[in-house]
Amino acid sequence: MIKNLVAQLVCLLGCFFAIAQNNAVNLKGVTITDSRFERPASKKSRSVTLLTTKDIEPYVGSTLAALLNDQVGIHINGSNAHPGSELSYFIRGGNNRQVLFLIDGVPVSDPTQIENDFDLRTIDISTIESIEIIRGAASSLYGSAAAAAVIKITTKRLNTQGLHGSIRTIFGTNNDQKKFSAAPNHQNRQVQLSLGNEYNAGSISLLDQRTLGMSSVVGDENDATKKQNLGLRYQLQLLPQFSVNALFNKNYFSSQYDDSFPSLMDADNTFKSESQRIIIQPKWMGSSSSFNGRVSWSSNSRDFDSSFPMYFEGDVTDVEGIFSANLSPQLKGLVGVNYKKQEAKFNDTVSMDFMDYFVNVLYDSNSRLATQAGARLSEHSTYGSHLTYHINPSVNFALNSFDLRFYANLSTAFIAPSLYKLYDLYAGNEALQPETNQSFEIGGSVLFKNDGQIQFAYFNRDHKDFVAYDLSTYRYVNDSIDFSVYGLEFLLEYPFSDRLRLQTNYAYTQHEEGEGLRIPKHKMNTNFRYDVKAKTQLLANIQFIGDRDDLAGQGLVELSSYWLFDFRVSHQLSQSGISLFGSIENMFNADYEEVSGYTTRGRNLSIGASYLF
Repeated sequence: MIKNLVAQLVCLLGCFFAIAQNNAVNLKGVTITDSRFERPASKKSRSVTLLTTKDIEPYVGSTLAALLNDQVGIHINGSNAHPGSELSYFIRGGNNRQVLFLIDGVPVSDPTQIENDFDLRTIDISTIESIEIIRGAASSLYGSAAAAAVIKITTKRLNTQGLHGSIRTIFGTNNDQKKFSAAPNHQNRQVQLSLGNEYNAGSISLLDQRTLGMSSVVGDENDATKKQNLGLRYQLQLLPQFSVNALFNKNYFSSQYDDSFPSLMDADNTFKSESQRIIIQPKWMGSSSSFNGRVSWSSNSRDFDSSFPMYFEGDVTDVEGIFSANLSPQLKGLVGVNYKKQEAKFNDTVSMDFMDYFVNVLYDSNSRLATQAGARLSEHSTYGSHLTYHINPSVNFALNSFDLRFYANLSTAFIAPSLYKLYDLYAGNEALQPETNQSFEIGGSVLFKNDGQIQFAYFNRDHKDFVAYDLSTYRYVNDSIDFSVYGLEFLLEYPFSDRLRLQTNYAYTQHEEGEGLRIPKHKMNTNFRYDVKAKTQLLANIQFIGDRDDLAGQGLVELSSYWLFDFRVSHQLSQSGISLFGSIENMFNADYEEVSGYTTRGRNLSIGASYLF
């Protein structure tokens, strides 16, 4: 029934907009890298979303998790909870270990985490220029953990035209649903500077953010949070074809939190996280070939001060080189090698390393047919050799009013258990086997000449050797039952005029068996962006989250569905570079739970100002 409904809706909207076309304009000059080759967004051959500066700016007073939570197929549990709450990344019914984050092309993860994932709470959204979301398995292109999605974050480019910078300050409330206070319990201060010319350029960014006003679990106390970020970047253009990019990031995050065991109750616990990352990226660009390399090192530490104190530390070394070439006007190819070593200290210092060899080929006839195929051989220090692959054909029809593209994608993924799940003294299990899955996706897109689009997709992912926590042995085990996750996604983005733009998306996700906790079967987002004048922008967002299951003690409970309404506004003053912005989140103070027994953000206001020079 749902499949038929979505198909009818796609056809109806496609017919409507085909009739409603007026003056044709060029598509946005943006590129995507869903094949690891840069190519126009109009040629995407899988489910991809590209968020630009204009999409990101309205969320600067909020969080990156809130921005991602509004995108099709993504549900980030905890994005509307206490600012110190841990986040769960549910993309196409997957979980944290099945999502790979890249920042400026570098995979980021924390080997001290249970899921070996990246903590979104530590990132400063104001430093981001664009985000590319590639849905579906992509292990053969990007490596282990790219089983449900790849999220590629690109920070702001260096300015090569002298001195530029920005100063931004934000004040807001931080209320739960039970009480409202106008006190500025959320405070955010940011400074960014860049200086450069055509030969070399550098930048620095600083953030200090603090919150009060909410308790972690349902209660009356304040659990404060604090976040600080330092980012340094330098680019040297040695030759017209050769450049070197160097980055350094240092992040600090702390939060007070409450007890969850043996029961939920207020407590004076504190969590602290510190991380730093150093990256060097040489890049050579020839007329028909290129080389991209990277050497990166990161360290992470997490300290829990409570009745059950814990301390973890670890680091990651990552080296990669990719050579790509245009083999003919229609054929591109790349080969690459990647070495990664992860080390963590739990009770003892433990480690694992990977050596990956990968290849990808893209054929584009420049008419209707395009296809890409690739494979990756992973040599794991514990689990030996594993091969992953992908096959991704697509066909394009250039019609008078719009371009119609259909695609299919078959891909496999390999996920090694984290160091924690293997070697933790209490929960670890060295007999664990790696998870594998196979994903199939079929979909398409309609790209209108006025920059509107429709995307639709059906996906199915089969899991084997899924790693789960056994409540009887209190250790991690491989699930004896294989299961599938399948679903539908639909997105419509359409500019009704130069000032009014609509974007709406819907996702249906169904688990046959396995972990489906806190994952909604139905989710919808709709936003309207209206430019009152060239200097004023309004953004209204409506979100629906369907029923979810959750754990309460040892039993299951059903969390009710809910609607959220957010409103954001920005205005540039007549004085050059000065902007004001504000937001109202959860305008109608909807009463709901993200996690049973924990607080959820209610109606909150924020105002801010920035100065660009």
